[in-house]
Amino acid sequence: MTQSIGIAIKKTNNALQRYADGMARQMGLTQVQMSTIDYIYRLEKQQDIFQRDVEHEFNIQKSSATTLLKLMEKKDLIVRVALENDSRYKKILLTPKARQWAARVHTFLAQTDEAIEDLLGDNAEIVLAGLNQIIAKFS
Repeated sequence: MTQSIGIAIKKTNNALQRYADGMARQMGLTQVQMSTIDYIYRLEKQQDIFQRDVEHEFNIQKSSATTLLKLMEKKDLIVRVALENDSRYKKILLTPKARQWAARVHTFLAQTDEAIEDLLGDNAEIVLAGLNQIIAKFS
């Protein structure tokens, strides 16, 4: 194989980030903020979301998640609310401002996933399984 798989993955990630950044800029967000809003939006009715969940979902370090969430709080996109039974834990909730964007963000990301699946065709599940193996091995 003449092309590096690692470089191809990096190029793919860069292309997808640039594509998503275009939509995010229209809303005054970053691509990561947009993905975080979607993550919370999809799961908040099923479970409480905490910083550790964001760290795990996006495979980022605690310091990166802290910076991301603090900036999102500053931009009035999220609030952190202490749990009644343990004030050390703060669940993350979307603000009304973020809720205005949530459905649009979710639709955009779902359409992007659908387009990728269409491009990959019958290989979509194989590619996803391979990417998950890489993540598991190097995380």
